[in-house]
Amino acid sequence: MIDVTLWLDSGGCLTGIDASGHSGSAEAGKDIICAAASSLLRTVYRTLEMEPSIGIEGAAEEKGELHLRVSLLEGYKKDWLCGVSAFTVVGLKDLASEYPDYCRVSCKRTDSD
Repeated sequence: MIDVTLWLDSGGCLTGIDASGHSGSAEAGKDIICAAASSLLRTVYRTLEMEPSIGIEGAAEEKGELHLRVSLLEGYKKDWLCGVSAFTVVGLKDLASEYPDYCRVSCKRTDSD
């Protein structure tokens, strides 16, 4: 099972991602559910990483693990971050909805704004 927790502030902007596990729906290299989750998570990480007004800290120390914390360094990019966040939430929740036996996504609120 792939377990993803998306941490969101009161405005719906990402403040963190914790993801772990493998879907186990097919053999390694042919698992479309793992591939989809990995692609979405890698894309959000790289998108945030390329934006200088976003601070990220985290690690993917082994396959099937990602722990990421996000901070907004410049307030004028909040709308941009919320847009990236909405895309991420919809993509991962759709994946979990289509494959509930293999992927679980939860959104939790933080106190951060």
